[in-house]
Amino acid sequence: MLLTDVAQWKPSGDSEPVTIIIGAGAIGLYAASELAKCGKRVLVVESGGTHLGGFAAESFSSIGVPHDGISVARSRSLGGTTNLWGGQLVEFQPADFNGRDWMPGSAWPVRYDEISPYYRKAYDNLGLQRETHDDDVVWKSVSAERPQIGDEFEVFLTRWLKIPSFAIMFAKLYETSEKFSVLTGYTVIGFEGSSERITGVRVVDLAGNRYTIAGETFILAAGTIENSRLLLQAAADESWPCPWRQNQNIGKYFLDHLGCKAATVKPHDTRKFFDTFSTIWKSGHKYQPKFRLRNDVLLRDPILNVQGLFGFESSVSENLVYLKQFVKAAVYSRKIENVGDVFKNVAACSKYLVPLMWRYVRDHRVFVPSASKISLLIQAEQAPLAESCIRLDRSVTDAYGLHRVTLDWRLSGNEQASIAEFTRRADAALQHAGLATLEIEPGLNAMDPNFMVNVKDTYHQAGGTVMGVSEGDGVVDRNLKVFGSANLYVGGASIFRTVSNANTTFTALAFTTRLVEHLCK
Repeated sequence: MLLTDVAQWKPSGDSEPVTIIIGAGAIGLYAASELAKCGKRVLVVESGGTHLGGFAAESFSSIGVPHDGISVARSRSLGGTTNLWGGQLVEFQPADFNGRDWMPGSAWPVRYDEISPYYRKAYDNLGLQRETHDDDVVWKSVSAERPQIGDEFEVFLTRWLKIPSFAIMFAKLYETSEKFSVLTGYTVIGFEGSSERITGVRVVDLAGNRYTIAGETFILAAGTIENSRLLLQAAADESWPCPWRQNQNIGKYFLDHLGCKAATVKPHDTRKFFDTFSTIWKSGHKYQPKFRLRNDVLLRDPILNVQGLFGFESSVSENLVYLKQFVKAAVYSRKIENVGDVFKNVAACSKYLVPLMWRYVRDHRVFVPSASKISLLIQAEQAPLAESCIRLDRSVTDAYGLHRVTLDWRLSGNEQASIAEFTRRADAALQHAGLATLEIEPGLNAMDPNFMVNVKDTYHQAGGTVMGVSEGDGVVDRNLKVFGSANLYVGGASIFRTVSNANTTFTALAFTTRLVEHLCK
């Protein structure tokens, strides 16, 4: 059920245990749907409404390395940031969990072999057929073998959801299920409980009225920044015995990926290059080829985990993007404005429409004009750093009474060297494979510190409530339960100790799948 008034929720006298989930983003809605499937009664509490919304300017600030994502890549609404992303799914590598000897603190309490099966289950839960899970199977479905570009690199595929918005994906379930309810327009501002046990969440509505919603189990899934904010807010509240008040790790080890253009690409064989790296469309599914260092190289060499992907820019790139967004809007019944622009963009792309369709139908590939400018784009791991953190500014409170959250994003200083080394090795591998030569950005090649001005965050916020062996090195245990508490869990990328080179949402969903299994047992 979709609720807009707390009075619509559980009537008095109803003793069925309830799991309260804070946040109706990817993790919150996914966890609720899976818990409902195993018979649990769930209430998701969302601060925003059903329309896309953001966070008030006075509720956050950013210092240290400039970070755009804290303001433009967070959504306070039903569906959360799934209203903003493209729906890209990609798995982490074994080294990301098992640790690297040269990177202190990089080993997770959960090993790769333990989490790997939950990637498969998450694919199934999201509706991806089994034949889409394996890269080799996908390549063979388009009459190709997985490309090889040297001994140190592997080409891999990312998968894209047909319906990226979880508000749309799970709408039928939360609108009809008696087990799964979503309450919008109520902001969680704290917890209630005694000793180690949480008994309820304190919420405030848009009019400033305050309520307490009781529950049996609680999952904090409000996003990386807000997860730390709420735990820190509760620890600062002297009116109740917060069980995690003494944990000094809350908010520490904030992470994001670094993104930049690393080189201009000069293909040796244009057809061969496009067959290797142009996007695949097969049976309605989208797959994007990228490349990264192999797992054994990550263990052997002190290089941060980096992925390379190719960007294609032509005279009609903007027209093609517009048409793609128009089709999405039509499919999902969104409001469409300026319909006349459709004809202008179709006209601009007219000479490419036939080869575009031919490339799609015959080769199951996205058409790229041969004269396109090609760039090597980098998405790089950040080394974990305790000083990179989220903390509260108690001098400022927002309209809900929450202290302002301050992000102090910091880098270790060796990220540029890893990006440069990855790019040089990629250049050698691509040339050896007869695919392309890279003209590396001069500032990167010369290791000019000013090059880092061009390196931006990629909106993949992580850390702040990291998984640890004890409260001495983390905030949650291997089952995602907050140290000191008996029934409060955290979901999302905020529990990550490292961020690999990959988008964080799918790994967060895999851990959520594991958490649901734990709670249902």
